[in-house]
Amino acid sequence: MTSTDHARRSAKVTPIYVIAGFLGSGKTTLLKRLLAHQLDRGIKPAVLMNEFGEVDVDGALLHDHPRSQDVELQALLSGCICCDLSGEFSEKVGHLVRKSNGAPVFIETTGLADTGQVVVGVEKALTRSTSTTRGVLASVIVMVDGPRFLKLGAYWAAADDHLKQADVVVVNKLDQIDRRQADLVERRIKVVNSAAAIVRTAHAEVDVDRLFGGTATKKAPSIEQGTVKDSATGYQSGSFKILKPFDPVRLEAWLKRFERSVIRMKGFVKVQG
Repeated sequence: MTSTDHARRSAKVTPIYVIAGFLGSGKTTLLKRLLAHQLDRGIKPAVLMNEFGEVDVDGALLHDHPRSQDVELQALLSGCICCDLSGEFSEKVGHLVRKSNGAPVFIETTGLADTGQVVVGVEKALTRSTSTTRGVLASVIVMVDGPRFLKLGAYWAAADDHLKQADVVVVNKLDQIDRRQADLVERRIKVVNSAAAIVRTAHAEVDVDRLFGGTATKKAPSIEQGTVKDSATGYQSGSFKILKPFDPVRLEAWLKRFERSVIRMKGFVKVQG
C-alpha cells in the first residue's frame, strides 16, 4: 500500500447530499429541516446553494435556527451550476469538503438544473480533490411538487431525466391533493425510476433517517465533453425592490397579472399592517 492509499483510507469521509427538484417544490424547506437535524446534534454541516436569480433569497431563509452561524454556507448566483461542470461549482464543492471535517455537505440546486449534470459535477470535484477529508456522494434527493407534478412535463421537458437520477423521491404538498391523485403521482414516478425510494409528505416534514441511510449506488451519468446542455434555455430571471409597505390585496392582484408567464416568484415584502 502506498502512502497515498493509506492517507485516503485514513481520511474522514464527508457525505454529500444533492437536493434537487423543480422550482417551488420545497427544496429549501427540506434543507432547513435537514440542517436543524444536524445542528441539534452538535454537527456543523456545510451548504452550497444555487440560485438562478441574482439575489440569494433561499440563503436568507436558513438563518432562523439558533445555531445557524455554525453552517458553512456558499452560494452560486445568477446561473445554473449544471451548465459549468469544471469551474466555480467544482471549486466550491472541494472547498466545502475540506472545511467540513467529515460533517455532511448539502447541495441545493436551482430548480432548472439538470440533475445528471450536477451529479457529474460533484463526481469531478471529488476526483480532483486533494483534501485529507474524502467526499462521497451519499444520496440524490429529488423533491416533487405533488399538485403540479402531472402538469410539469408540459412546460419542463427535462422532468423525467430529473427523476432518473434520484435515490430518494420526496413527494411534497400532499395536503393539497387527495389520496387517489397522490397514488397516481407515485405510479408515474415509479414508471420513470422504479429503484428510487418514495417518501410522501406535506410541508417537507420527513423522517430524516430515511434520507440519510446508505450511499448512492448508481454510476454518475456519462456526459462527454461538448454535450453539456443548458437546462435553463427559455427561462430568464429578474429582480426588483418594493421600498414601501404594500397593500396585500393590490399585491395579490398585481401578481396574478403574471401567473401565465412567471413560474416562480420569491422574496420578502412588507405589507401594510
